[in-house]
Amino acid sequence: MKFFFLFFLTCFNFAFAQENISRILNSPFPTSQKPDTLYVIYDQNFSENEILAIQSLQGILSQEKPLIYRDVGTGSSIWINDLIENYDIIPNYSINNNFEELITLFKSKIEGYILCDIHTHSSNIATTLSGIYNAITITNNHVKLMTELNIPMIHDVRSKDYNWVLNNYAKSINKKIITYQDPVKDLCLGDYSVFTNSIQFYDNIHSDFTESALNLMQNNSILLGWGADEYQTVNKASIKGIGVLPSDYAYNLSVLTNFNHSINQNEHNSYTETINDTHTVCFVMSDGDNIQWLLNWFFTDQRWFGNQNRGQIDIGWTISPALVELAPTVMNKIYSAAKHTYDGKDYFIAGPSGLSYIYPDSYSNLEAYVSLMNDYMIKSDLKIVNVIGNNDNDFYLYPFVQQESVNAVFYYDFANYSSLNGNIKFINNKPVISGRYNLWGGFESTSSLASKINDQEKNPYSENGYSLIAVHNWSNSVDSIIKCVSLFDNNIRVVSPDKFVNLIKQNISPENNKDDIIYISYPNPTKGIINIEVRLNIDEIDQIKIINSKGQEINKSQYNIVSKYEDLTSISIDLTNYTRGQYFIQLNTKNSHSIIKAIKN
Repeated sequence: MKFFFLFFLTCFNFAFAQENISRILNSPFPTSQKPDTLYVIYDQNFSENEILAIQSLQGILSQEKPLIYRDVGTGSSIWINDLIENYDIIPNYSINNNFEELITLFKSKIEGYILCDIHTHSSNIATTLSGIYNAITITNNHVKLMTELNIPMIHDVRSKDYNWVLNNYAKSINKKIITYQDPVKDLCLGDYSVFTNSIQFYDNIHSDFTESALNLMQNNSILLGWGADEYQTVNKASIKGIGVLPSDYAYNLSVLTNFNHSINQNEHNSYTETINDTHTVCFVMSDGDNIQWLLNWFFTDQRWFGNQNRGQIDIGWTISPALVELAPTVMNKIYSAAKHTYDGKDYFIAGPSGLSYIYPDSYSNLEAYVSLMNDYMIKSDLKIVNVIGNNDNDFYLYPFVQQESVNAVFYYDFANYSSLNGNIKFINNKPVISGRYNLWGGFESTSSLASKINDQEKNPYSENGYSLIAVHNWSNSVDSIIKCVSLFDNNIRVVSPDKFVNLIKQNISPENNKDDIIYISYPNPTKGIINIEVRLNIDEIDQIKIINSKGQEINKSQYNIVSKYEDLTSISIDLTNYTRGQYFIQLNTKNSHSIIKAIKN
């Protein structure tokens, strides 16, 4: 009896020893189990048609527990070695270049195959169905092998279109993850589409099908992949309440997402000494929202984190908070490799625009987005967020600075990251700092930037004494920054983003941190109804008045007031029966008021 009890207890403990993969509440990223053994596949040993099938098999297996890892060189080689050395992963290199052996090994996990053509829309369709059916994606080259292995064909999708997918599988498709992937790149990212049962497609961003596919998604969902036009892709997704994570050349996400690791940067400076008669500069490398860049070349390339000169100067780097759940071991490896020397350090801030790339002025539910972003920034130990948008109205930035995790916002206008010329304003007692110059091909070179910085005001107590420099990662490097700094005068001080924010908070008086009500109004001018959205709780609004151009209060106003969110109230005022002209809408609270000019056409 004692033996039976001990046996039962051992089995019980083993059953519950399985490590749960941690996720933030309302995370869009699914999990399965942490792997223990990974069969390492080298892409160079297989044909493209075989890799297409292997990618789908990788995703299918990952739905239960990851078993296949693709080593394609660069970052992927670093990450697998890290998993072996630090996460108890047992590598298996036995497959070599034997495709049939690999399929046979996992045949019991395969329910069938989807027939498609590589690098066409049909490969995207096959990838979409792969996870739903546990069926590998096969081209005509390997139909004979499937027959020999007694693996049945489930669908031939070579003549199907994307509408067929939605018409037949809309209920089976993941509503939190969508993959927008050009089929030319169908050997990348597909494992994650299969793992998540996500629709993988590519069409004109303004097509009816794209509209239908995006409409399937829930609010705060994620678009993986990338489009032909950055602005149109991100804007379209933002309107639908979808954040974009550029990831079109990503590998092994279905594996890397199934690990845990607590994430901490090496150091946050809480106080920075002020030095008089200096101009303070902060360099921030762009594109950290780009998941595939972080996974592939970022860590190894001499232009970026592979540069041996890191640590000679303070450098800011953008990174995606989503990496903390998409690839936490990668994020930890990057943080661990950050330099922290007497001369300089690497410091990370959240890439645009927080959890994912969005335009706040277009995003359909910004309040829900920043709430989720806050949790991801805490989990990934990030305290500054880089925001890219098309309108720096306080209305769109206030939700960011409301968040516990956000100490400051680095704001860039999409059309020109430095269009606001280094303006600094305070919202909710937190600085919103705009780029002053771009170290970017077509904007500034190292020499032209150094010349302009040397001419800037040397005064740490003025906003003109600070310059945030956006460094374009694709046209510049760590060495570009070092060269630029070598051309600075002695009274130019270069600091990391955390020190930069400290100095601004310590020395710049938030005179423009007004108590005015933060709002937007639309349409304005209007022929009838004007909508006003106010960053206030509905209970804070005491009075609404309509005043004509003569200063007379109009009592015939009809308006509707609704609470949209805890600190967001919508007011609709009907001006249909008003004569054409200018009116003033006065919003009063106990502590403040605002006058909104409205034009009636």
